[in-house]
Amino acid sequence: MSDKKAGSRDISELKQRLGLKKGAAPQAGSTRANGASGGVIAPPGLAVPPPPGAAQPQQPIIPNAAEDPFGAMNAMAAVAQAKPQKEFIIVNDGKPVENVGAQSHGASIAKMAVPAAIALIVGIAVGKIGSGASSYNDGLRGARAILGDKTTPSTVRQLKATLSEIDSFLDESKTKFNFRPNSEVDKKLKELAAKLDVKMDLVFRAKQSSLDAALSGQIMSFYAGVTEVKDLIDTHNKAATYDDIMLKKGKEAADKATLTENDAAPLAGQFRYAVVMSAPTDTDKTDFGAKLVEIAGVYCGSSNTPTAKCPDGEYPAAFAYRSEPGATPTKGDLVTTGSDNVPAKKVVLLLPNGIRDAFVKGTEPTVSEVYYTKRLKALYDRVHGKPGQDGKPVGGLLDDGNKLETRLGTEANKSTRFSFFM
Repeated sequence: MSDKKAGSRDISELKQRLGLKKGAAPQAGSTRANGASGGVIAPPGLAVPPPPGAAQPQQPIIPNAAEDPFGAMNAMAAVAQAKPQKEFIIVNDGKPVENVGAQSHGASIAKMAVPAAIALIVGIAVGKIGSGASSYNDGLRGARAILGDKTTPSTVRQLKATLSEIDSFLDESKTKFNFRPNSEVDKKLKELAAKLDVKMDLVFRAKQSSLDAALSGQIMSFYAGVTEVKDLIDTHNKAATYDDIMLKKGKEAADKATLTENDAAPLAGQFRYAVVMSAPTDTDKTDFGAKLVEIAGVYCGSSNTPTAKCPDGEYPAAFAYRSEPGATPTKGDLVTTGSDNVPAKKVVLLLPNGIRDAFVKGTEPTVSEVYYTKRLKALYDRVHGKPGQDGKPVGGLLDDGNKLETRLGTEANKSTRFSFFM
């Protein structure tokens, strides 16, 4: 009995919850008449018409759920379907959905990047123009600094003026001394070499500027030549220190071998050595040839005693010579003319040449003198140039300096350009 009552109670409660039990209170949220806001709540089984003047409802009438639960559900579904829905338009662009956000982000970046790129390009162009003008102006300043003037050390004009002094001095030495050893020449060259001061920082600054390659090469070649000339003078002066010792020794020997007024006045200044021809005769079976002899004085008039000089106005009748050191002098005639033959027992003077000088002065002094002359000649050729086919000097450093001065003068006279980097 208890089970039956319990089941009846459960069914009763279910009907009450569904609104199917008579006299049950309507549930909250129960259906309003016609589904309109502000309408009268319809009691179970009664449909209340809308107020007068109200628009007729377009939705279907929802049956009472207590009477027809399934009809009420279908009507409610129809009302829900009749409500206007948001319209969604689907466009297929062929791209995955995840790319939509990325594309939007890329577009934003592009809008910012394009103006920045344009500004960057303009900035680079302006920078290049300004940098080019600045480099051009640096080149002009470099050309003017290198050209300089005759009073500024290491400039082209000052070095060229010094080279011109060296050229003139060497040309004078060639004429007077034939580049023979001379201490005054060495002293003057040392003074001139001190003016050939090359500042390499100035040279390399010019090379790194905007000067064209040909002009930069011309500058480097000229300054290298100046350094070479300075080295030639320095080397000569160092060698001349040793040469001076040898040349002094040779000079002493030459002075000793030179005749003086007290030896043989008519031949004073000549070396005391001469040559006597020898030829066999019927009475003298001597060998044919020439002997190197020493002049020992002169004979005056009919005297057979040699002396240093004859009385004033009297010319020697013969010359005394000896074939052996300390031997008794022999009388012989001095020969100064003749072309085809020279008579025997006649005295012939020695003409100046290197062999004679080497014989008289010694080997070392002679070698020193030879190299002294060669050094000065090499220095002269480097500065002045060697004679060309037309006889004019070519390849001289002085000529290179003249050409470089003209070229730098043209560059230095150009106007500067406007630059942000000036």
